[in-house]
Amino acid sequence: MRRSTACAERACSGNSVRGRMARGFTLVELLVVISIIALLISILLPSLRRAREQAKSLKCLAHARGLAQAGATFANDHNDRFQLVTSDQGNTEADESKSKYAYDNDGELMGWIVALAQVTSKSSYNHNWEWGVRAGNYDEAVARKALMNEDFELAMCPSDKVRISTPFYPNGPQLLGQGNPQNPSPAGTGLYWGYLSYGINEDLTGAQDGFSPLPPVGRYDPAVPMAWRTGQRSPFAGQRLEGQLERAHDPATVLLITDAGADSEQEASTADATGSNSRADGVVNLIISAQASGPLLAHSQDKWPQRIPTKRHLGGAVNVVFADFHGETVTPTGWRKSSADPRMESPKGHNATTRISPYKITGTVRELN
Repeated sequence: MRRSTACAERACSGNSVRGRMARGFTLVELLVVISIIALLISILLPSLRRAREQAKSLKCLAHARGLAQAGATFANDHNDRFQLVTSDQGNTEADESKSKYAYDNDGELMGWIVALAQVTSKSSYNHNWEWGVRAGNYDEAVARKALMNEDFELAMCPSDKVRISTPFYPNGPQLLGQGNPQNPSPAGTGLYWGYLSYGINEDLTGAQDGFSPLPPVGRYDPAVPMAWRTGQRSPFAGQRLEGQLERAHDPATVLLITDAGADSEQEASTADATGSNSRADGVVNLIISAQASGPLLAHSQDKWPQRIPTKRHLGGAVNVVFADFHGETVTPTGWRKSSADPRMESPKGHNATTRISPYKITGTVRELN
C-alpha cells in the first residue's frame, strides 16, 4: 500500500513537471527575455562599432606606412628624391631632361601614387592609365570606374566611404596621347581618377610654376592672426622642394602624405559648392600646401575643409606620414567653424605638431580661434 502510494506520488510529480514543460514561457517571461537581450545589444553595439572603426583606422595607418616604405624605396632609386607633383611648367623647371623622376614610355609624368605603386612588388604600372581613368570630375570618373585598377591596396583606406579621387597632377598639357587605348579619352583633357584615399604636400614634392604663388614660408607673426612676414631665414625659403625631403626643416614634424578626400559621395560630387575646395568643375583637390595662410595642418583644413576628411575616423583623427617616412595618427584638440565654409567644422589644432610648411617657423604658432 505504501509502495503504491509512493509510486502514485512520483507519477503525479512527473506529470506535474511534464505539465510545466509543456506549458512553456508566458508572454510576460518572453518579453522580459527579449528586453534583456535588446538591452545587452544596445550596450554592446556601440563598443563593437567603435572597435570595428578603430580596426579600420589602424589598417588605414598601416597602408599609409606602406606608402612611406614605397616612398623610401622610390627615393633610393631616384637620387633621394620623392616623385615630383606639379604642373607641366613646374615639371619643366624642375626636370627639363625628364631624367630625375618617374615617367612612362611616352614621357608623361607619373602621378605620385602610380610612381609608388611602380616600385612595389604587387602593383607595377607602366602608365597612369593602368591605374586610373581620365575624367573631368568625380561623377564622370564614377561612370568609368569599371576601368580603374584596384590591385594597389595601399592606395585605399578601409574607412574611406568614397574611395575614388584624383591625385590632381599630372594634368593639362602633361597628359599625353589618349590614355587607355581600350577606352581612349580626348588628348590633354581631364585628370586621372582612381582608387585613392590619400593626399600629398605640394610644398615638399612640388616645383614652383606660374600658376600659384610662392608658399608663405617666412616668419609667422603671432600678433596678427593668419599673417606672414617677409624676411626669410632659410636659404631655400620661397621654393618648393621638388621632392628633396632632406631639405625640410625638422622632417619628423612635416606632413608628406595624409588622409584626404571627401567624407561622402554627395560631398565629392558637389565639391564645387563652396568654391574654396576645388576648381569650378567640381574636382576635390588633394594637394596640400601652406598657401592656406598658415604653416600647420589645421590651417589647411580650415582653408580647404573638403580636402582632408573630418568624419573618416573617430574623433576626426587623421592618419599622416611625415617627411622622415614615419606614420602617426593625429587627433584634433578642438573644433571651430571653417572660415572658408561655415557649414563645416575644422580642427583648431592637433595633439602633435603637424606642419605643412617645410621651413623653420619663428615666433609662436597658436591654435585657430
